[in-house]
Amino acid sequence: MKDTWLLEPILTREFVIDEKPVPLHAPEEASLAQKDLLTSVAETMKRLADLEFEKEELLRRQGKPEELEKFIKQLLPTLDAFDRVLAMARSYPKNDEIDNWLKAVESIYYRLLRLLEGYGLEQLNTVGKKVDLNVHDVVEYRPSTEHPHDTVISERQKGYMFRGKLLRDAKVVVAYNERR
Repeated sequence: MKDTWLLEPILTREFVIDEKPVPLHAPEEASLAQKDLLTSVAETMKRLADLEFEKEELLRRQGKPEELEKFIKQLLPTLDAFDRVLAMARSYPKNDEIDNWLKAVESIYYRLLRLLEGYGLEQLNTVGKKVDLNVHDVVEYRPSTEHPHDTVISERQKGYMFRGKLLRDAKVVVAYNERR
């Protein structure tokens, strides 16, 4: 008997889009940053289409548990792209159009995260915690008097666990304080 029971709930579900798609185009007066944001959104949407193809491939191969892990690993760059797009959008001055757009994209992102969490994916919560080299990849030590020594002060890339197994280290910036 094949181990398809793990994938059936996610792969057999039909997704319904309950609103009309908004065309992505950059008006002539759009700033370079706005055009970059639109380009990032378009790239993320293309990545989602590619993942749909991967899902079909999983169905074809009658996925096994290791196939599900492989599929989720392939999703991580998409989650990273969402993080970058959302961070970029939050850096813009507040206005109604960007706020509405941001809420819609965040809604999609958090739905995707909740769905993946249901299958065992878990984001590592690292900021404010003591560095743990088993799950953290330290990419920078930064002198700080505001944070205790060896405390994670920011993430460059999120880390993930899948069913208790480390899928990807978190790339982190750690406080260095000479007066421990």
